[in-house]
Amino acid sequence: MSVSPHEAVAVAPHNPSSQGMDRGTDVALMKTSLRNAVILALVAGLALPTGGVLLYEQQLSRRVVMEDLQRDLSRVSEVLALSLAEPIWQVSPDLAEPMVKAQVDDPRFVSVVVTENAAQQAFVEFHRGTPDDAATLTETRPVLRDGREIARLTVVMSAEPLMARKRDDLWNALWRSLLTLTVSLGLILIVMQRRVLRPIARLSDAADELASGQLDQPLAFGGEDEIARVGKAMERMRLALLKAFDDLRGHASTLEEQVAQRTVELTEANVELTQALANLKTAQRELVESEKLASLGRLVAGVAHELNTPLGNALTVVSALEDRWGKLDRMLTDNTPMRRSQLEELVKDTRRGQDILHRNVQKAADLVRDFKQVAIDQTSDTRRDFELAQVCEDVLVMVEPSFKHTPFRIVTDLQPDLRMSSYPGALGQVLTNLLMNTLVHAFEGETQGEVRVSCHRLDETTMELSVDDNGHGMDASIVRRIFDPFFTTKLGKGGSGLGMHIVHNIVTNVLGGQIEVISRPGEGTWMMMRLPVDAPLRAASEDRMG
Repeated sequence: MSVSPHEAVAVAPHNPSSQGMDRGTDVALMKTSLRNAVILALVAGLALPTGGVLLYEQQLSRRVVMEDLQRDLSRVSEVLALSLAEPIWQVSPDLAEPMVKAQVDDPRFVSVVVTENAAQQAFVEFHRGTPDDAATLTETRPVLRDGREIARLTVVMSAEPLMARKRDDLWNALWRSLLTLTVSLGLILIVMQRRVLRPIARLSDAADELASGQLDQPLAFGGEDEIARVGKAMERMRLALLKAFDDLRGHASTLEEQVAQRTVELTEANVELTQALANLKTAQRELVESEKLASLGRLVAGVAHELNTPLGNALTVVSALEDRWGKLDRMLTDNTPMRRSQLEELVKDTRRGQDILHRNVQKAADLVRDFKQVAIDQTSDTRRDFELAQVCEDVLVMVEPSFKHTPFRIVTDLQPDLRMSSYPGALGQVLTNLLMNTLVHAFEGETQGEVRVSCHRLDETTMELSVDDNGHGMDASIVRRIFDPFFTTKLGKGGSGLGMHIVHNIVTNVLGGQIEVISRPGEGTWMMMRLPVDAPLRAASEDRMG
C-alpha cells in the first residue's frame, strides 16, 4: 500500500485559524522573553560589575587619601615643630605666624595650635571651620630647643576637600557608565530584532507549515548565520521527507530487493563497526597517554608555583643590595664623606642578604632536584630501588600547591626505611591521580577537609599504601563502577573518567598489586593498595597501561 504525505497528515485535522492565533501568541511570547533576557543579562553584566568597581574605587580612594593625609600631617608637623622652635624661644608670635600661615594655605588644614608649657593661652593658633570627624586626623608633638621641650604643637588636618573631588569624579564615572549601558542596550535590542527575533518568527512559521503537512512549499532562508543554517536544515529535512515517502512507495513493491540490499548494508556496517571499535581502542590508549601527560603537567604547575616564592625572595634581596651599593657608588663618585658606621651597616646588610639568597636558592635547587626525579620516573618505565616514603614525599611536594589555596589539607603517616624494587614513576602517577581525584570529588561544597596518606609494611614481601579522606563518601553503585573506563560523576565538567581506570591498571598490571576502595555516604573514602616489595618483571616493549 502506498502512502502520500497528504494522506499521512490527514489523520490529525486542525483548525488553521486557531493555529495561526496560537502561533502569533507563541512568537510574541518568544520575543518578549528573549528581549527581557537580553536586557536582564546586559544590565547584570554591565551594571553590577560597574557598580562593584565604582564602590571599590570609592573605598580605595578614601584609603589612599587618608594615607596621603597621614603622611603629609606627619611631615608638616615635623617641619613646623622644627621651624617654630626659635620664635617660641624668643617669645615672638610675629615671627611664628607667617610660618604657620605659609602652611595653612592648604585647604586640608583645620587647625594649628602652639601652646607653651607654662602658658594658659595659645602662643599661635589657627582655626578653619568644623570638619567631619571621620575624615580628620590630629597629631601632637613637642617643640624642642636644645633637646628640651618648650612647647607643644597640635595640627589637625581633614581629607574632606580631596574626598569631595573624588566623589565628583565617581559621580561622573557613574553617569558615563549609565550612558554606555543605555546605548549598548538600544543597539543590542535593534540587532536582536533584526538578526534574531524576525528570523525566528519566520522559522517558526516554516516549522508550522511542515508540521501541517505542506511539504510542497520550498523553504528559502538566506545568510550563513545559525538561524539560516537551521532553516536550510529544515529544507533538507523537507526534501528528505519527500524522498522518504517516494522510497516508501517504491519499497512496498520491491521488498525482497530491499531486504537483500539491507543485508549488504548491514554487512558493510558490521565491518565499519569493527573498524570503529579498533579506532575506539586506539583513542582510549591515546586518552590514557594524554592523562599521563596531564598528570605530569600538574607536577610542572606545582613546581612553578613553589619556585616562585624562593626566586621572588632572592630577587627582592638582590634589588635591595643593588640599591644599597648604588648609594655607596654615588657617595664615592661625589666624594661624599663616609662614616665607619655606614660601611659596617652596609657589610652587615650584605651578609644578611647573602644568607637569604643562599637559603632561597638552595630551596629552589632542592625543588628542581625533586621534580627532576619525579618527572624522570613518571615519563619512563625505569625500574629501580627506592624508599617508599621518599617517593610519596616527592609526589606530595608537587601536589600540595593544588591544595594550598583550599581549606583542605594533607597529613602523612609514612613509615621510613621501606625499600622497594619497583616502578616509582608508575607509583607516583597512582598517588597523584588519587590525591587530585580526592580534591575534585571528595570535598565539593565543604569548608574543610583532611586527606591522609600513609604507608607501612604488612609483611616481608608486601607494603600497604593508602589514601583516605573525611569527605562526602560514595554510595555502593559508584564504588562498583569507579574503575570503569570513562565513568565519571563530573561528566561535562572536565572529568575524563580515566583517572581511576588508569590507577587500577597501573596497580594491577605494572606494580603487581591490588587496590580496594571502601566508602559510604557521609563517612569519607578509603583507598588501600597492597604492593609487592619486588614488582613483577615485564618486557621492555610492554605498554604500561596494558
